[in-house]
Amino acid sequence: MPYLFNRATRRAPGNLLDSMSWAARITEKVNAVGGPQVKLWSRVFSPELGTISWSTVVEKLADLSALEEKLMADGSYLELLEEGQRFGDGSGANDGLGQLLHADLDGVETAQYSSVTISQLAPGMTADGVALGVEIAQRVKAITGQPASFGASLNGPYGQVAWIVLADSIDQMQAGNEAIGADADWMKLMDDRASKAYVAAASHRFMMRRLA
Repeated sequence: MPYLFNRATRRAPGNLLDSMSWAARITEKVNAVGGPQVKLWSRVFSPELGTISWSTVVEKLADLSALEEKLMADGSYLELLEEGQRFGDGSGANDGLGQLLHADLDGVETAQYSSVTISQLAPGMTADGVALGVEIAQRVKAITGQPASFGASLNGPYGQVAWIVLADSIDQMQAGNEAIGADADWMKLMDDRASKAYVAAASHRFMMRRLA
């Protein structure tokens, strides 16, 4: 099963043009080094605005380790890291690593938006929650036609899971959300099964827009 790696940081207020230029340049540098190709995203219409992140999907964790070793040996990359310190809000970077238990990679190269829903497995519901998570991802695609993946975190809060839905445009994202909202079977699934499998208080959603 593939792994999804994500590195996120939050920009400080001001210097918008310079910080976005830097984010694009360091993305280009990472991809030029060779190895897993990363994509640059920014939160939109969501809490924690100013958060940008780099993500990639790999088949082996050794691929991530090899990429990190190459970057740490590259002087120009390290210079870019130093330059980026002045754009952050002081909270540093956060790495996330998850295993994609249902990987729907259709449209990964063309997607311009993503909707991410994060939740936590309820106590005693690990097996049921994982199976339901895959079913939910498949149901989302059946309703919307949009690629939907489901995975479990390998770091951070124990039992954390996430769904990622991709869209080629904001119009497609809106149409998908409206289709789900109008589906009576979807609402029943959420009420009857998801409400028991996941911790509602630990659930939240946000949207991302691809920058590079």
